Amino acid sequence: MNTFEVNKNGTYAVGVDVGGTNIRAGVITKDGKKLSEARRPAFADAGVNVTQKMICEAAEEAMELAGVERAELMGVGMGVPGRHDSKNGIVLYSPNFAGCWENIQLTDYIAKYFSCNVYMKNDVKTASMGEYYFGAGKGYNYIVMITLGTGIGGSLIYDGKLMLGAGEGFAEVGHHTVDPNGRLCGCGNHGCWEAMAGRDAIIERAYRAVQAGKETLLAEMVDYNLEKITPAILAQAATKGDTVAKSVLDETAYWVGIGVANLIQIYNPEIFIIGGGISQAGDLIFPAIRRTANWRGNMVPAKDVEIVPAKLGDDAGIFGGAVLVFDAATGGE
Repeated sequence: MNTFEVNKNGTYAVGVDVGGTNIRAGVITKDGKKLSEARRPAFADAGVNVTQKMICEAAEEAMELAGVERAELMGVGMGVPGRHDSKNGIVLYSPNFAGCWENIQLTDYIAKYFSCNVYMKNDVKTASMGEYYFGAGKGYNYIVMITLGTGIGGSLIYDGKLMLGAGEGFAEVGHHTVDPNGRLCGCGNHGCWEAMAGRDAIIERAYRAVQAGKETLLAEMVDYNLEKITPAILAQAATKGDTVAKSVLDETAYWVGIGVANLIQIYNPEIFIIGGGISQAGDLIFPAIRRTANWRGNMVPAKDVEIVPAKLGDDAGIFGGAVLVFDAATGGE
C-alpha cells in the first residue's frame, strides 16, 4: 500500500469514478462544491497499467481546470467496481475489466504520481458516501442505497458508518433471489434480483413485446433496430404515452419494489436511495416501486421509509471519492 499520509493542510480532494468504459475525475471542496471535471476512456481491455494512467490523466486535468496545485491536494479517493482489500489498495475481483481483475494493486502508482495518499472503495459504496455527505442521505444515519444498471449494487450506512463486511462483499444485494423460477442470472443462479430488474431484463421485456406485434412507438424510435432499445428510450416512449413502454417499466418497478421491501426488512433504514441510469425514469417508476414495497414490507413498515432517487446523479461517485479523503482526514479511515 502507498505510505503517504493524508494532507490535512490541504483544501481539496480529487474524487474519481472508475467504470469499465469511462473514468471521471473531479475536484471537490470540503463543503461539497465540484470545481471541475475531466474524463478519460477506461480502456478496460488494455490492462491495469493503461487504466492507471488514464486515472492520473483525468485527475491531473481536473486539477489544472480548477487551478489546484498538488500542495493543496488532501488526497485522491476512488470508487472502483468489484470487491476490494481497500486498506492495501487491492482489487480482489472485478469482472468489469479485461480478463476479470483479480488481486490487482491499483493505488500505489497513482499515489506515487501525485505524492499523496489514495483511498479506494467499491463504486456503489463510494457513491453512497457521496449521497450521505452531500446528497439525498444528508441528515440520515441509517441508509440503504442501490444502483440500478446492468446489475444491481448495494451499500449500507449504519449509524453513520459504511458497512464493508469481512471480505468487503457486504450488500451484494443484486444476487438475492426474488423469483426461484426467474431468469438465469450471470452468476449462474435463477431469479436473482438483478436478473429480474437489471438492464438486460428490462430490454428483454421490451423486445418480446415488440416481437409479439404489440402496438408501440419503440421500434420506430430505434429505426427498427431492436438492439438499440435502452431504458432511456423506454422512458421517452412512456412519457409519450406508449402503453408497452409503461407496462415494461411497471413490471420492472414491481421487481425493484420486491427487493426494496426485502432490504427494508433486513436493514431497517430511515431512507432508501436508488441511483443508476434506470432510476432516472423518476415518476415513471418510483410510485410503482413504493406501491410494491409498501404492499410487501409489513413487519418493518416500508411506508415509514423514504424511498427516493439519488440526488447527485452521475456525480455521486466523484463526490463519494472525495468523501473517502475527507473522512480519512478526520479519522474515519
